Amino acid sequence: MSEGDFFSDEAKRAAAASVRTVEAQTSAEVVIAVRKRSGHYGVLAYHFGLGLAAAVVLYLLVAPTVYSVGAIAIEGLLAFALGTALAANLDTLRRALSRSSTLDENTNGAARAAFFTIADAIKIAIPIGELRAVLPARRLRVVDLGAGCAAMGLGLAASGLEIDYTGFDRDGDALKIGERALRAFAPTSTVTTRACDVTKEPIPGADLIVIGTLLNELPVAARIPLVERALAAIADDGAVIIIEPALRDTTRTLHELRDAMIARGKHVFAPCTRRGAPCPMLANPNDWCHEDRLVKLPPHTAEVARVTHLRDSGLKFSYLVLRRAATPLVPAGGAAWRVVNTPTSPKGRFELLGCSDLGHVPIRLLRRNRNNTNAAIERARRGNVLVIDGTPNEQRLEIVGAVDVIDPSIAST
Repeated sequence: MSEGDFFSDEAKRAAAASVRTVEAQTSAEVVIAVRKRSGHYGVLAYHFGLGLAAAVVLYLLVAPTVYSVGAIAIEGLLAFALGTALAANLDTLRRALSRSSTLDENTNGAARAAFFTIADAIKIAIPIGELRAVLPARRLRVVDLGAGCAAMGLGLAASGLEIDYTGFDRDGDALKIGERALRAFAPTSTVTTRACDVTKEPIPGADLIVIGTLLNELPVAARIPLVERALAAIADDGAVIIIEPALRDTTRTLHELRDAMIARGKHVFAPCTRRGAPCPMLANPNDWCHEDRLVKLPPHTAEVARVTHLRDSGLKFSYLVLRRAATPLVPAGGAAWRVVNTPTSPKGRFELLGCSDLGHVPIRLLRRNRNNTNAAIERARRGNVLVIDGTPNEQRLEIVGAVDVIDPSIAST
């Protein structure tokens, strides 16, 4: 199949349909990235060149015509150069010479590096923005569990933090990619990586531990112990940040983890302003709470998103920030409501869903109740926190008093 065939309209429609089918039936998040080359095949090219050179030399040695030693050496070198060039530049030959496992590994690594690493690095900006006011004002010791290509480390460095970074992952090749990228992007950071099983590896002391898109890949029985070990490893003023895909099953599992941590006496800092359990989203099997943020992706990543129809409407993810200290995200008690959906403006009113210690209820501002003290609610967006003067009834929270709108990821900076 030619390179151009991958970018035909028919191929794009087929790819998009396949992605939607898989994601509708599983908790997987699929990415399709088409690149001219998915990895480095220099060693393979050299091996092919060496084999061709050996074949040419052997032929010249047994051929009826007698060749000088110098001529044989020159012909061998030319055959090596020709073979190496052919294997390095002819896609069909390179694929024929490569093991299928090597092609699969390189394709997977290329997709992760080309798309998910960049898109995932952006996600950490939200919890870091909310944490910034309470994080220690020092160079941070960061441990990244399930680091992959160091997306979380790159995101932390892009947020302006000075970090000493340690990344753990089973995939040594991905760690090498991440280490090179992080050293180049943040040369003042110290970078250490370790190929290991994160469920068994001791976690060193840290100020910040990030667990990005890892828990959904672990056995259920391994998740809570890993998070508890992470919490035990952080400093008293540190935090554990967990980021997961925004899919229903993976997010509801994160809600369950939240409740389990609260039951064990741990403290949820974000995204919840609700301090108790259970999470109200768990009452209905069709409910889940996730972020959906507008974001401008870099050009190459944006093109992958356009072709595959991934990230069409924004950056979607779910997250949980745990700390030892019982510090609230917004110090307003039950009056602090997190906006957990996209607000709507039907005729004559403004509506959204909010969650707080007082419940998970619709919040509504009727036009007749709109005034200078509550009009700010009309600029509220998903993820904002509303501080509302009022209490809900059995059906909703009707806005009649004052409302403050806070974006914690900005207000904390």
